[in-house]
Amino acid sequence: MVENASKEPSESVATAPEKEGGKANLNLSADELKDEGNRCVKAGNFTEAILHYSHAIKLSPADPILYSNRSLAFLKQQQYFYANEDADRAIGLNPTWAKGYFRKAEVHMAVGHYDTALLSYGKALQLQPQDMGIIQAARKSAELSNQDVEREKRMPVMGAGIGCVVGMAIVMADMLLADKPTIRYTSLMVLVVLVVSAIGYGIAKLIRYYTKLQRKGLLDPPLNLLEDFLPTKEEDTENGGPNEHKPPRNRYSKAQARQRFKKGKT
Repeated sequence: MVENASKEPSESVATAPEKEGGKANLNLSADELKDEGNRCVKAGNFTEAILHYSHAIKLSPADPILYSNRSLAFLKQQQYFYANEDADRAIGLNPTWAKGYFRKAEVHMAVGHYDTALLSYGKALQLQPQDMGIIQAARKSAELSNQDVEREKRMPVMGAGIGCVVGMAIVMADMLLADKPTIRYTSLMVLVVLVVSAIGYGIAKLIRYYTKLQRKGLLDPPLNLLEDFLPTKEEDTENGGPNEHKPPRNRYSKAQARQRFKKGKT
């Protein structure tokens, strides 16, 4: 939920008056912009809420509530990297505020990092031990973490079991359906079953590994599509820095060079 002060959002979110003609009022204060953002969050307009919070942050960059609220809006938009960044900023501005750690925990819960989320919930509980909302969220995080551990243990075994069944089906099909069975020896039958079981085990492990990589990648910064078009530091240094003007070109330099070249020939 969003905050308008240190109270819970259900008590504090105020509804700002509608703007005439739908035009944005650039004279709003940071608190008024925050109220506009809160109103947009309640209405489900998260993109507009992010714009209001961003404008408010420019006016009041040391307010952790603004970063916390924008973190929630980014989270609703599934922009996990920015949501996590804003949660960290809220914590940095006020390390004794439980809501900042709660925000960070919610982001990690959304991307499946249950152990990390549990640590953030724990920090929030140290600051606000009687908050039932944090307690319930921490319990849910612990349950999901335990389920994730159990799933990680079961998946390779299930993969091997499925592989064993498939291997036995291959052996039985070869014995019953083929005119001349190719798997005639018992040792070869066992080998086929073991190989297919190992393949099932390996596939299950790969799926689990891919799931972990996918979860980790959700918090990576998004790609900058304009990166190739921006000047690098080396280019800036060669050009005398981004703010330093280049010396004016001498339009006669090429002509003078040609004349010197001709004189050298003669």
